[in-house]
Amino acid sequence: MSVDVPLGELLRYSNLRARVKFHQLGLSDPGGIGDFVDGSVSGGDVRLLELEDVSFFSLARHFAVEFERSSRREVVFLVVHFENGRRHEDIELLFERDGTVLVSFTLDGGNPRGLEHAREHAEETFVSAGAVVRWLEHCPADEEVDQDYWSVGLSVTDLKVTVGALCAAVKALRPVLCTFRGESGPDRRGEFKRRVLEGRFAEILGTAESDWLECKAKLQIGGPDGNDKLTKAVCGLANGHRAGLLVVGLKTVPVDGRDVVAEVTPVLARAHTAERYWKIVDDHVEPVVRGLEIDVVPVNGGVLVVLSVPAQPEHTKPFVVTKNGGTLLFQRRGDHTVQLTSAEVRTLLAQGWGR
Repeated sequence: MSVDVPLGELLRYSNLRARVKFHQLGLSDPGGIGDFVDGSVSGGDVRLLELEDVSFFSLARHFAVEFERSSRREVVFLVVHFENGRRHEDIELLFERDGTVLVSFTLDGGNPRGLEHAREHAEETFVSAGAVVRWLEHCPADEEVDQDYWSVGLSVTDLKVTVGALCAAVKALRPVLCTFRGESGPDRRGEFKRRVLEGRFAEILGTAESDWLECKAKLQIGGPDGNDKLTKAVCGLANGHRAGLLVVGLKTVPVDGRDVVAEVTPVLARAHTAERYWKIVDDHVEPVVRGLEIDVVPVNGGVLVVLSVPAQPEHTKPFVVTKNGGTLLFQRRGDHTVQLTSAEVRTLLAQGWGR
């Protein structure tokens, strides 16, 4: 359903579709959008499918009219339901009279052991969705709850982002929080970087490339092929949903269908300087990648080069590679960096890029 439909009508339609889905699943009817607690609270359940391209600014502006009409109204809430693979997820959006927009949700599963960097990962995940983490708490199973879960609270700081962009960040957060296991979890970007910078290379062997890690055994820096590979990787990570690393000087080999780090292959120190990398990225990647860091790590007469790309706000995207008067767009997806088609770019723009 198009967002050109008046927002009030769109919300009512989405609520109806959510109630139909509840019925199909054999769940109790959550009811229509209405008033609660003597009219001080209003809201209801909706589906992401209808609200994916709706910005928080549009919702806040719509609900501001409700606040003007009723002096008693203090809060409007929406429970947004969506599918995450085979899982059903939902998040609660709270719109307050003073314009504050808050978000809360839970993620079942996870293991707190070795998760000292969990909040850091969560904060980086939501940067691109225009939100900051208010709380992040791991709650163990007890007599009433049969499995561990995470409780997460956010504050939306960039109203230009869409509901879809926020839900995409929630989807990205689940594997970060709920698949860590001890000290060797599959998404340990911060710990991986520290181990490389500290020369603890034996501890990174076997790590699989992923949506946050890309490795290059060598790079002909300064030449067309090397420059293309460098800018493609940086652009792809900047257009992704989370912070990522590009490490030059690590060889990967295929294992069970995934490329994993197998060997440290230092590159020439005189050719691979931070200054050369900065110049190539600055000259060919637009706009400027916020917070980009480039570290050069001496090892065995050569160096490794580590490029850290923080998660970028949605309104700064898309990042492009400029070449021969034209532009190319890339995005990191899983363990590959892909070139985006025109149709994909239009979809991402509709979901919040550039707003």
